[in-house]
Amino acid sequence: MKNTSFIKPLTLVLISILVIIALSCSEKPHDTPTQGSLVMITSEDIFPVIDIQVKEFMRVYEKTKIRNISSSTRNAIVQMLNDSVKVIVVPRNLNDEEKNVVEKNSLDVSSTKIAYDGVAVIANVRSGITQITVQALHDILTGRITRWTALHHAALTSRIVVGMCGINSGTYEYIKQRIVPDTAFAPVIERCSTSPDVISFVSEHPNAIGFVPVSWLKHYTDTVTVLEVGDPNFKSDSTSTEMEYFSPEQAYMYKGYYPLTRPVYLFVHNADGGVETGFASFAAGVEGQRIIVKNGLVPATMPVRLVHLNNQ
Repeated sequence: MKNTSFIKPLTLVLISILVIIALSCSEKPHDTPTQGSLVMITSEDIFPVIDIQVKEFMRVYEKTKIRNISSSTRNAIVQMLNDSVKVIVVPRNLNDEEKNVVEKNSLDVSSTKIAYDGVAVIANVRSGITQITVQALHDILTGRITRWTALHHAALTSRIVVGMCGINSGTYEYIKQRIVPDTAFAPVIERCSTSPDVISFVSEHPNAIGFVPVSWLKHYTDTVTVLEVGDPNFKSDSTSTEMEYFSPEQAYMYKGYYPLTRPVYLFVHNADGGVETGFASFAAGVEGQRIIVKNGLVPATMPVRLVHLNNQ
């Protein structure tokens, strides 16, 4: 009778080897800058432009798959700091509280300024106005101005209401810090879910003004006017004593004339040489910057010929 006492241990060894080989063969290939997948979050403020970048990146690099999620600026930053996503694009830098989180937890976070965006002030065409000052916006938002009769050339006498996205949006944060930094908003704001909702609200309410990012201006209708904004600290001629008004066009944002201009940052958390690295390079590179300029924003990393908004 054959001795089979050694067969069982040998069989177990062979099976273990085969399992190891099978697992090693089935391991997911390591992502590279131009191959792999990525989930990222973009602030709703600038989503239309960044999503075009994302789609173009995937078209050029067919082995990449990026899921770009639209969200509020605040939520995008929170998700990145919680290590839920590697890449976010938002229209502001980290605030002191967020920087403290990065420092306290020794987080590996890098940032690149990829564009400049503007916050446009829109009004219903029936208001009759085409220009407004930053001081007037301050007075409206704090309740010092409550009716259209206080504004020059206004065709209305009714109460002013303001359409704006919610407290976690980049636009809300920016307007609060830029125009009303030291006091609370008066109860004049109609909270809207998205920038297109703000445009719709102003379009449907003759007594409304609204704040929307430049990225969404292509969605405005004939019932909405994009106002020129004046601020004595923003002028094309430093010796001029006249108030100058500027629309949120690329040239005015680029030259620093438009008073409501802000930077756009791309943040990467825990970069490991994967698609997050490739997309960050693309967004800040020549092709990514061309997309920026073709869609109404100002490039931050490349000298690209500016296009007049009205010609787009």
